[in-house]
Amino acid sequence: MSEQLYVPHIEVLLHALRISPERLASRSKVAIDTRLLRALLQQLAAAMPFDPAYYLAENDDIRTAHTAGQIPDLRRHFIESGFLEGRFGALPKVDEAYYAATYKDIAPAIRRGDIASGADHYVRSRAAEGRVPHPDLRPQVERWASILGD
Repeated sequence: MSEQLYVPHIEVLLHALRISPERLASRSKVAIDTRLLRALLQQLAAAMPFDPAYYLAENDDIRTAHTAGQIPDLRRHFIESGFLEGRFGALPKVDEAYYAATYKDIAPAIRRGDIASGADHYVRSRAAEGRVPHPDLRPQVERWASILGD
């Protein structure tokens, strides 16, 4: 049986944020305790795909620490630290043809050998720019962009 995800009741979260349900429905900004923000971000990370082989292959420092026994649980490390450091837990879903057609700088960079693939480009730098790696993800990327852009 997999570990069940626990999230505090919404009233508990709103109380911690010192906001009402009505304010939550508004577009106002709120201050948030960094411990609560960190916990919420870690809950998001826990829901993300995770591939231990990918995590080790892409992170030399993690592989070294894991081999030395300093990081026994790779998924836990990703949830508690790796995601917050900007690491990917698994190779993101990147549609190479879509990515190259959408972002005109990709195909020439691959031909020149500057990058290995669209996925490589996305992982190395462009996820942080909010680029859309796959057409199926466009609605989600755009939704997050509209929320985060406020």
